[in-house]
Amino acid sequence: MENIVEAKSYEDDIIQLKLLNVPKHPKMIARIFRIIQEQDINIDMISQVMLEDSMQIEITLDAKFQLKLNEAIVNLKEEFTSIEIYQKRTFAKVAVGGPLIETTPGAAARCFEVLGNNNIHFYQITTSKRTISFVIDKDSLDLALEKLKLEFNL
Repeated sequence: MENIVEAKSYEDDIIQLKLLNVPKHPKMIARIFRIIQEQDINIDMISQVMLEDSMQIEITLDAKFQLKLNEAIVNLKEEFTSIEIYQKRTFAKVAVGGPLIETTPGAAARCFEVLGNNNIHFYQITTSKRTISFVIDKDSLDLALEKLKLEFNL
C-alpha cells in the first residue's frame, strides 16, 4: 500500500495576519492584497470566512517581512478604517503532501485526528489537491512533526 503522504514540511517563524470586518466587495479585497503587494510581501497561505455583512481573511507570511508588514498595516488602516487587524507570531506552519491526497478519502481526517489526539490546536487550514497545511502553536511543532511522521510512515 502506498503512502498517501510522501513528505512533510514546516516553517517555525511565521506571522499570521487576521483581518476582520473586511468589506465583501471584490474590488476592496483586491485593493487589500495590492497594498500588501506594494510592500513586496510574499503571502504564503490565505483563508477566508464569509460572514453576513463582512468577511474575515487570515494570511500567513514569513516573519522576515515584519517591517514591510508594519508599513502595509499602516496603509491598510488609512484606507480601510472599519477593518480590524491583528497579527500573531506565536504560530508555526506544518504541511503534509503527496499526489495521492487528492484521490484518497480521509487524508485530512487522519491529520485532524493526529493533531486532535495529541491536543495540538490548529488555527488556520488550507488545502490543495496535494497538500494540507495547518497553522499551529510553535510550542507544539516538534510533537506535531513526530506524530505526523508516525501516522504516515515518513
